Amino acid sequence: MLLYRTAVRYRVLKPCLSTSAGKPAGRSKKRSFCDYCGRQLRWFENVPIVSWVIQKGKTRCCGKKLSVTYPVIEIITGLLFLIFNLKFTIFNQFSILQFLIGLVIIVLLVFSAVFDLKYMILPDFSTIILIIIAFAGVIFDEKNIIPYLLSAVGAAGFLLFLHVITKGKGMGMGDVKYALFMGLLLGPEKTIMAFYIAFITGAVVGLMLIFFRKMGRKSAIPFGPFLILGTFTVWWWGAEIGAIFQKVLK
Repeated sequence: MLLYRTAVRYRVLKPCLSTSAGKPAGRSKKRSFCDYCGRQLRWFENVPIVSWVIQKGKTRCCGKKLSVTYPVIEIITGLLFLIFNLKFTIFNQFSILQFLIGLVIIVLLVFSAVFDLKYMILPDFSTIILIIIAFAGVIFDEKNIIPYLLSAVGAAGFLLFLHVITKGKGMGMGDVKYALFMGLLLGPEKTIMAFYIAFITGAVVGLMLIFFRKMGRKSAIPFGPFLILGTFTVWWWGAEIGAIFQKVLK
């Protein structure tokens, strides 16, 4: 619940509904708060999954129903942590510092995806941190610094071009900024693969939503989650995907 509420607090910091005493309750800007009455939450109300189950999907303070999105996001984040651990640390590919940085990247990517789904914008807060982390990794890698920097500029330039020609309707500036991170983290070849995955999955999901009449032909859907999906996929399995493409092309 904490990750989702952080996304809500980052965007909405307005006073809540009146309390039972008739006075407005302000939402805390420092701690998690109830989405309905604004009461500051205790630590045991923010335990991932467990709190939602124990509280039977309702708030303790006012008895309102909580969205199933809370445990779903927490489960997904936990699974991503597990996959990351199995994929890298079991083969000693990462140092402890690299592993911890990887966990931070996962949290920020999940946060960005949730935020974009809810508010149709990738937050600068997480994107800037991701760019700084990726840049710090590249700047000490003399062999790859130029290709990765060019990859970042090229990726952002490509999405900026789409942003301009669609007048911001097909691609937002948040996506453009996020592309800088993609290029710095993945490098030239993997960034192209991540874009390919993002555009294909985005098109498929969009067509499915139209087919099942969940949205119209001119409805907008956030593209950030698809870019993040592409990032995760290529970050973890880019080498395997590249090998498959090479075999197919031969």
